[in-house]
Amino acid sequence: MKDHFIDPATGQLVVNGQPYLIRGIEVHNSTSSDADYLRPLWKRCADAGVNTVLAPVSWELVEPQEGGFDFHLVDAMLDGAREHALKLVLLWFGSWKNGSSSYTPTWVKLDPVRFPIQITEAGDPVDNLSPFSTANRDADAAAFAALMEHLARVDSREKTVIMVQVENEVGLLGAPRSYGADAVSAWADPVPASLAEALRGGASPYVQAPDEAPAPTWDRLTGEADRTAELFMAWHYASYIQHVAAAGQARYDIPLFANAWLDSIVPSEAESADVALAGGGAPGVFPSGGPLPHVSAAWKLAAPSIAFLAPDVYFGDFEVPFKGYADTNTTLFVPEMRADGHGISHSFLAIGKYGAIGVSPFGFDSLDDDASVDLRRTYAQLTALEKDILAAQPQGRVRGFRVSASQEVTLTLGRYEFVVRAHSERGDGEKFGYGLLLQSDGDTYIAAGDNFTLGWRSQDGQPVAVLKADELVDSKGELRPRRRLNGDETFSGTGIRIAQNPAPMHGFMHTSGIPSGVVRFSLYSLGNGPEPW
Repeated sequence: MKDHFIDPATGQLVVNGQPYLIRGIEVHNSTSSDADYLRPLWKRCADAGVNTVLAPVSWELVEPQEGGFDFHLVDAMLDGAREHALKLVLLWFGSWKNGSSSYTPTWVKLDPVRFPIQITEAGDPVDNLSPFSTANRDADAAAFAALMEHLARVDSREKTVIMVQVENEVGLLGAPRSYGADAVSAWADPVPASLAEALRGGASPYVQAPDEAPAPTWDRLTGEADRTAELFMAWHYASYIQHVAAAGQARYDIPLFANAWLDSIVPSEAESADVALAGGGAPGVFPSGGPLPHVSAAWKLAAPSIAFLAPDVYFGDFEVPFKGYADTNTTLFVPEMRADGHGISHSFLAIGKYGAIGVSPFGFDSLDDDASVDLRRTYAQLTALEKDILAAQPQGRVRGFRVSASQEVTLTLGRYEFVVRAHSERGDGEKFGYGLLLQSDGDTYIAAGDNFTLGWRSQDGQPVAVLKADELVDSKGELRPRRRLNGDETFSGTGIRIAQNPAPMHGFMHTSGIPSGVVRFSLYSLGNGPEPW
């Protein structure tokens, strides 16, 4: 039996035989290129409640000369992670990273005849290796196989590396599809039969396949031209990555995944840097062919060695990609997201509502203690509740939420409907609350998060109040009660407020916060009478 795998029944990540919840951070792109630079970060991660570090392994440093491999940086990461009881998810920056090929070795970059790059319709070269080239594919696959063989040799006992991401945000920027000679030849080929059949079944919202035999060529597909080009690129990127992934998995069989630079409609007032990160509404503005939900059929058919596809989320409505990837994959993981309060506040939504196996804010290594308050607080709560969350996810006994000033979220769990509202304006001037609600046993619940109030009503119409409520704290890996909460802290038994720095009551009376951010409470029926809320 495998030690690390995705459970097909639950979608959960299993590590050393047990379900595992990733409290991750991803380091900056160049941080792991020097062991000394990376060394101070391990303790900071452990102290922040992180249990998993996502770090790049770049092809250019692993194979500086063709056939000559150097894994000293990988070994340094293994040593640092083990010393601080952390797990690793390695990010293979091979042929592609963020829609370009900047991480390929110099011997690849300087030989474009052997290792061709892509060409636009106007004939201009693009810094993006051609996914139609077997030479490109085989060179990448050989390097990735060597990495995985090395991991099998040095990590099969400790099992520090729990997953590997194959490439990073692949796709073509600047055009919907490639027009090099190899791409033109592939465009004239028949659409793979499995994909054509999937398209006839409605696998794409944009592209359809005519019912003709033999299978139609790509130009015979109907629908939006740019979306057909995108689907074409998706199939060939995925086929290339399948070859790379399979070569590595044959050496060391742990979960592999692919991540995506999202498509989105960016508001006109957005800054140019935001536009670059958020993508756009057309293939080529975002990387065309990347593993997005609307082309997931092509990716799943062409790349069966990839366990799941994952979104990198920075802008817009985070719930849209959470739902999109949860609906099209058995597993949701967020390998990159904003590390500020806005980003961190979506962690419980991903885990509690969409069953995510974890989240990983990007760039923790550049955050000081003040900037990482939300992350450290959230990860402390996830640490305390990890066993409960992992047990509750498959049974549907957990709800995650994020609520803004203008919202009111209603959650149904057990016999009750719970109403969640944001509590007060935060120090950063934004008003939002976030957290999760977990049914512990019968009429007993655990709530965690920050800056929200929780009310309820019984589904049978009976008024309900707090029977008892306790603030919980983590003690040696187990939750234990600290304060019995009542009075101001429970609105005299009619609600729960979780806030580290609650707003004064009546504008002048300070009230007690919930430093741990975790409360266990039980409800009981009052009989006939008005609802508490």
